[in-house]
Amino acid sequence: MKISAFSLLVLCFYVVSSPLESLAQDKDAIYIIFDASGSMWGELPDQSRKVTVAKQVLEDFVAGDFEGYELALRAYGHRRKGDCRDSELVVPFGPPEQVVGQVQAFAKNLNPLGKTPISYSLRQALADFGDRSGKIILISDGIETCDEDPCALVREWREKDIQIKVHVVGLGLDEKAKSAMQCIAEAAGTEYRDAESATTLAEGLAQIQEEAKTEQVERQTTIALRLIGKDAAGRRVQVEGVLKQQGEDRYEVSSNARNVVESGSYELVAGVPTKNGTIYQPATKTVEVAETGETTVEVEVEVPPSVYATFTDADEKQRGALVPAYQNDREAFTFRWIDTVYVEPGTYDFRATPNAENELSVTETLAPGDVKEIVFRLVHTVHVKIKMVASGSDIHFRQNYELWQDGEKKYRVHVNNGNRSVLPGTYDIHLPDRLTPYIEKCVVITEQDKQHFDFTVSVGHATFTYQNADGTPAADKRCFVGNGPDGKGFYHNTSQRYPLRPGTYNVEGWRGNYDRVVFEVKQGEDTEVVLREKG
Repeated sequence: MKISAFSLLVLCFYVVSSPLESLAQDKDAIYIIFDASGSMWGELPDQSRKVTVAKQVLEDFVAGDFEGYELALRAYGHRRKGDCRDSELVVPFGPPEQVVGQVQAFAKNLNPLGKTPISYSLRQALADFGDRSGKIILISDGIETCDEDPCALVREWREKDIQIKVHVVGLGLDEKAKSAMQCIAEAAGTEYRDAESATTLAEGLAQIQEEAKTEQVERQTTIALRLIGKDAAGRRVQVEGVLKQQGEDRYEVSSNARNVVESGSYELVAGVPTKNGTIYQPATKTVEVAETGETTVEVEVEVPPSVYATFTDADEKQRGALVPAYQNDREAFTFRWIDTVYVEPGTYDFRATPNAENELSVTETLAPGDVKEIVFRLVHTVHVKIKMVASGSDIHFRQNYELWQDGEKKYRVHVNNGNRSVLPGTYDIHLPDRLTPYIEKCVVITEQDKQHFDFTVSVGHATFTYQNADGTPAADKRCFVGNGPDGKGFYHNTSQRYPLRPGTYNVEGWRGNYDRVVFEVKQGEDTEVVLREKG
C-alpha cells in the first residue's frame, strides 16, 4: 500500500460473512495483517526504524486481553521482492494462548523485503475468515503498491452487504497518504485516527481493542435489527430507511449496520439510496422486533438505474477523473470514475476534466433498470519528460522546462515528473534559466504514450575562488554571478565548477571588500575567476 517514506498505518476491518452466519459463532476473531515490505526499513520522525516499532507494538498488542477471541496473522512482502502475490497466512486462527507465541516468534525473525499488496491480502483474509466474525487489523507503513484500490474494495464489501468496520490509524503520514487512509475510513463510516509515534500507535490499537470488546458485550446484551435488501431476482442490494411507529419516525436503519432498536412492532420504509440523496421508491413492510437478540428482516425493493464511467484514448481504457452530473446546469451529484452508483431516472449532462486538454461532456438518459456506461473519449495526449545536460560534464539543468508553439508557451514540463497531458506536435523547448537560457528548436513530439528527450547544452565552465589581499587562499563563500545591465543572476558557492553559456558575465563578492570582476566564458573552455579582497 502507497506511500511515504515516513509512515505507519493501522487499519481495522470488522467483517461479518453474513448476518445469519455470525449468530452461529461463539467467539469473535482478531486477524492481523502485517506489512513486511521493504519500505519498513525506513525511519520514523523520531529516527526509530518503522519495522522495529511495528514489531514491538505487534508483540505487545497480541499479549493483551483477548479472552473470547480467536487470533490469526497474515504477512505480506516478507519472502520475495516485486511480487504482488507475496502474502501468506503465517499463523492460522487459534485461541490466544496458542497463537501469541507463534506471532511473537514470527515478529522477532521478520526481514522486510517486498511490495505492499494490501487489496490482495484483504481478499485472502476474507476467505480465511470463513463464517467467523471479527476484525482484521492491518499494520502497514504505506499505501497499496500493486495498482489496486483498498478504498474501492471496502466500498464493494459494503455494497455486497458484507458488514465491514474500518478503523484507520496513520502514523507519520504526509497529507497525500492521510487522504488515502481517510478514504478507507469514510467508505466504512468510521473516524480516522492519526498518530506520530510508537506510543500513539499503541494507544490507537488499544482504543480499537476496547471498542471491539464493547461491541462484543453489546451484541450479547442489546436488541438489534439486521436489515437485508434484495431485488426481484433475489440479489442483495444496499438499502436504507426508517422504522415508524404511529406514523412517526423512530429509527434510521441501514443494511450496512447492526441497528440497535427497542423491541416492538414497526412499519419499515426502506429502499435503495441514490447519489441524488434520495431513497428510490421505498418499500413498506410490517416488522416485529423480538425482545432479545437480533431480528433479521429481508425487504424486496425496486432497483434504480446505475451508472459508471469509462475513459478511453484510441479505444484503450485510461485513468479517469471525478464525474459531476448536471441537470438544468445545476450539479445533481458527483461520483468517482471507478465507482458504479445508483441514481434517479432522468437525463443528465455528465462532465469530466481529466487534464487541461480534455474538458469532456456526455449527455445520457437513464431509465429504471438501466446499467449505463458513460464513455468519455479523450483527446490523445502523451507523457513527456525532458533532461538537459551541460556539455563537458554531467551537470543536469534542474529548472522546469517550457514547450512553446507559434510564439506561445503551451506547457510547463516538471524537471523530474514531466508533463502527462501534452498534445503531439512540433515545439520549441525552452530552458528558462535566468543566467543561461537555452532553446532547442523544432522538437517533434509523436503519438507515442511516453517520450523522454535528452539534450546537451553547449557551454563553458567557470570556477570562482576567493583570495585574501596578499594573494593567499581565502575561505570559500558564496558569490553573485550575473550578466546584462539588469543584474539578473544567482548566488553560487565557490570552488565548484559551473556551466555557463558562452558570453560575458560579472561576479560580485559576498560580504567583503571586493571589486566586481567581469569575465568571458567560451564554449568548451574552463575559466577560473578570482575574487581578491581589497588591501
